[in-house]
Amino acid sequence: MFRQRQIGVRAALVVALSLGAPVASTAQMYGGGNGMGPGMMMGGGEANHPVDANWNGGLLSYGQAQTYIRDGHNQGKVNAKANTVTYSGPDVTINMVAVQPGHDDQTFEVAGLTNPTLIVPLGATVHLTVVNMDYGDNMEHGLILTPAPPPYPYISMMYTGPGLVRVEPLLPWRSEKDVAQAHYAALSTTFVARDPGRFWYVCPTPKHAEQGMYGKFEIR
Repeated sequence: MFRQRQIGVRAALVVALSLGAPVASTAQMYGGGNGMGPGMMMGGGEANHPVDANWNGGLLSYGQAQTYIRDGHNQGKVNAKANTVTYSGPDVTINMVAVQPGHDDQTFEVAGLTNPTLIVPLGATVHLTVVNMDYGDNMEHGLILTPAPPPYPYISMMYTGPGLVRVEPLLPWRSEKDVAQAHYAALSTTFVARDPGRFWYVCPTPKHAEQGMYGKFEIR
């Protein structure tokens, strides 16, 4: 069984899930912001606008986003040739970017790699943060962890379902077109990797996964 609780924290909405059993969330966020309570729905275009004062999740400046990205390079063992990031230990931190400037549209980046395979140890507590650095109409992004493999249809959630782990609601796009002047939305989730196997992290925004916004997530 996969069971879910939603709880609000100071810096972001944290969806506390456990692959096998519930876990109390202790995730920490980069940036400021206020806690967001349960009940927010993913999809429906509610985040199809730049991040603004009404955003209740984490909020990063450009400088904070660069620190966040650099920190991500120090977490896990990066194999650029295999396009993998392998994590170790009982606590795993994954810093993920949705469409990092300089990378292709409709992609996730971790430790400088595009849509890498993420490998985490069985039983580890995983702290996953997503920052949306994209800009433009329909460029809100989120994340679903699912056992359903690609290819994905236009509305990927019709195929993946709600997912086993979610980062929600969808993160609005950056506040300014100029990346150095912009602010960026951030959200976190914490879960325990109790079930071994291959999963997929997928953006649930319509068309995004169909265009390639997904990657493997392996628990070993």
